[in-house]
Amino acid sequence: MRLSLNNMRSRAKDLEELIRIKKRSIINAPEGHVRISKVGSGTQIYFLGEGTDYKRKYLCANDRDIAIQLAQKEYDMKVLKLAESELRTLNILIHKYENGICDDVYSRINESRRKFVKPIVLPDDEFVEEWLGEPYEGLGFDEDTPEHYSARGLRVRSKNEAMADDKFCEFGVPSKFECPLHLKHYGTVYPDFTLLNVRTRSVKYLEILGMMDDSVYAEKYIGKIRAYQRNGHILGRDLLILFDTPRYPLNPGDIELLIKNFLL
Repeated sequence: MRLSLNNMRSRAKDLEELIRIKKRSIINAPEGHVRISKVGSGTQIYFLGEGTDYKRKYLCANDRDIAIQLAQKEYDMKVLKLAESELRTLNILIHKYENGICDDVYSRINESRRKFVKPIVLPDDEFVEEWLGEPYEGLGFDEDTPEHYSARGLRVRSKNEAMADDKFCEFGVPSKFECPLHLKHYGTVYPDFTLLNVRTRSVKYLEILGMMDDSVYAEKYIGKIRAYQRNGHILGRDLLILFDTPRYPLNPGDIELLIKNFLL
């Protein structure tokens, strides 16, 4: 999987904040060190001074607070050292990514030359175009099926599906409506939406479940979800579910949360 420049920048920002916090914690911590060892069923704690003031002193139960502060300081020092090392490495990677990596070579040559080259990685736009261009035959609609359309003119089966499709378009999430998927020992299913996370280039299947207060409907979909999982499409990773009931109707915020957590 290709590394994400945005992820690296986010991690670098988190590390910078962690380093700032740990430096402050270390400065405010008491001087000296603590040695903690297990003796029998108990624990012995000794205070050790700094440098030439190296003194060993047994800490009793009343000195627990100083022992905690010194143990935390030594932990923070180790965290700080590794965080600074990781940040240096990340900054080098970020700089290299900003100046281009081998994956980007294909996108930097002219279109005429691309026709003669097989890239190691397709640019995102071409990958999405190729994914969306894969032919498939959906379920279709009976003559008496109510007509619902999303803003882009896609015919769907419900207002919830139209709302979901509008949100996918808003966030630039490539999607296919009722694209068939074969599940071994179950048969062919037609997920409400098959979705592509462009950053990770992973496919997700979305089912929008209403009528969950209907026991027959609920039991049917529990079996279907089990079939997804037994075919390797794990709930919360590859299989995504949105619920809609009279008491808890699906709303745009639910869809946005799903998009931000799994599809960007």
